[in-house]
Amino acid sequence: MNKKIGFIGPLPPPLGGVATINKSFQELDYPGYNVCFFNTSNGEDREDLYSKKSIKSIFIEFSKYKKIKRFLLNEKPDVANIFITSGIAIIRDLFFLRLLQKNKIPTIIHFHSKTKGEFALKPRRLKIAGKLFDKYANKIILLSEAHLQHFQTYFNKEQCEVVENFVDYKEFECDIDKKKDAFLFVGRLTKQKGFYNLLEAIVILKKQQFKFKVNIIGVASTYIEQLEIEQLIDNKSLSTHINLLGAKFGEDKNVIFKMTKCLVFPSHFENSPVVLKEAIAAKMAIIASDIFANKNILGQRSNFVLSKKDDSINLASQMKQVLEDAEKVKQMCEASALIKEYSAVVASKKLNNLMAQIDKS
Repeated sequence: MNKKIGFIGPLPPPLGGVATINKSFQELDYPGYNVCFFNTSNGEDREDLYSKKSIKSIFIEFSKYKKIKRFLLNEKPDVANIFITSGIAIIRDLFFLRLLQKNKIPTIIHFHSKTKGEFALKPRRLKIAGKLFDKYANKIILLSEAHLQHFQTYFNKEQCEVVENFVDYKEFECDIDKKKDAFLFVGRLTKQKGFYNLLEAIVILKKQQFKFKVNIIGVASTYIEQLEIEQLIDNKSLSTHINLLGAKFGEDKNVIFKMTKCLVFPSHFENSPVVLKEAIAAKMAIIASDIFANKNILGQRSNFVLSKKDDSINLASQMKQVLEDAEKVKQMCEASALIKEYSAVVASKKLNNLMAQIDKS
């Protein structure tokens, strides 16, 4: 009889990196295990991640404690994988960790975090989190070697393992020569994701009479903001250059990656963006903002160009280069096609190895 592996964390919707990678982990092969899950997402199409949390929203998060107790009672997982971020929800998740320990369930933490700028990332709070992680969890998965270097000051280094966010390359297999000359933006339609920089860059290129299309996967944080964006696009006569596709998941999303030549990713901050790895798997050229998380993934390769963070003029300049040099774009696509290290196969081996270590302990 198979054991059970329980995943605890958000699932789409809404569209988001942690939810996407949690779903991807659940779809890996775990010999000898069946997968069960507890979804911490509220299931809304839209979510405002940057506003202050109301008392009501905090109450809703903590009301999930009873639900996860019921989940553990009904499913009785033999091992748990819990996805924890460095936002205020970490307080709720620490209670979840305590509950898992109380039920004697070996636990792997997937810590999806930036290195600064969020609730739990002040040194004193990180030390507290590290002590509780050490007490309640068997292993801590971090997103990159750079994250390991940062967090090993606060966490038990013996617990920590690096497992990069990954994609299933088979889902993005495509022919570079059949791709369309278009841009793709993926993410929430917010200032923090660089969406308004993209709009301003499109205005600049439109004035220079470039003909192009930007496909946009994502939605605004609220319905009001969505209407304001649509009105802004109309007011600036950008509808011939922008194709708002809304939220897309699974093959509906993947097919847009496969048919498009260039990802434009002007985000102001990221942890370890899955979308860059999806673009690589889909053999795309990439324009990305020059933030640490992006450079950490892209490295010294020749499949991308960097634009300055929060600089619409510079972003327009980089998009202009793509529009004017088809041969360079093809070479960037071919460079992406050579990168294989973000494959699901690598992540699967690492996680199964961690679970084997827990079994032996």
